[in-house]
Amino acid sequence: MVRTTWWPDVIRRTSHDPRYTARYRGTVPVHAVVLPATVLLVPGAGGVARPLEPLRRAVLDELSQVTGPTGASPVRWGVLAPAARTAVGRRRPSLAGAGISDRWLGGLDGWPAHDAAGPGTTPAAVPASVAQLVLADAVGPDAAADALVVELAEDGDDALLAAMADELGDCDALLVAGGDPGTARASTCTPGVTAVLELLAARGGWTSATRSVVVTAPHLPDRYDVVTWSGRPAPTDQTAAAANQPTPASSSQKRTVRPTRTVGT
Repeated sequence: MVRTTWWPDVIRRTSHDPRYTARYRGTVPVHAVVLPATVLLVPGAGGVARPLEPLRRAVLDELSQVTGPTGASPVRWGVLAPAARTAVGRRRPSLAGAGISDRWLGGLDGWPAHDAAGPGTTPAAVPASVAQLVLADAVGPDAAADALVVELAEDGDDALLAAMADELGDCDALLVAGGDPGTARASTCTPGVTAVLELLAARGGWTSATRSVVVTAPHLPDRYDVVTWSGRPAPTDQTAAAANQPTPASSSQKRTVRPTRTVGT
């Protein structure tokens, strides 16, 4: 038997920190989703069995409710995930690091072939790849392939973390890969990912809430959490004019193709 429960007692607020507000330079996502980065969320990764289908449905449900800064559907997505090396840009999802070949996966239509060259062809590590493939299932492969992927190593200093938050601050919405998928706290992020997420939350005045999904499957945790972050809308043209402030550039104006690059090698 599978049941889904909500845990209202695990809702917390992130205070607005003026140190980070002063550095705000882009359209910060008004809603982010943190998922457990387990390959079992990806159809085909576990063969015909789908032991975490209730969790996958819960994640897709949360993603379906994500809105951009003006309340419209997000145009530009960001993906934040842990990795051995810090890298920023468009990435091609791959679960090869988990021993799963591309031929078992659907949802790769939006990305170039694995043997192609150019932007968006460098394979992402498994956590980012899980997030990308789930995002493709939710919003379509083309939008997912255009996502800005930030893979973050644990050796980053404060300046690097702030720079990564700036990169993601230009996105309309964010999907975050959680930590160890083999634990009950699989949506708990690594320290570096947590730091970037909290920087964005401080800038946007986000509030987090946790949805707990109970599953019954052998050799897996009996509960997985899906964390959502939501915040106030960015100023519209009317409210910005009323406040005598310049209106932030729209996502469509900012939509650029960024080459993949590695940071802090």
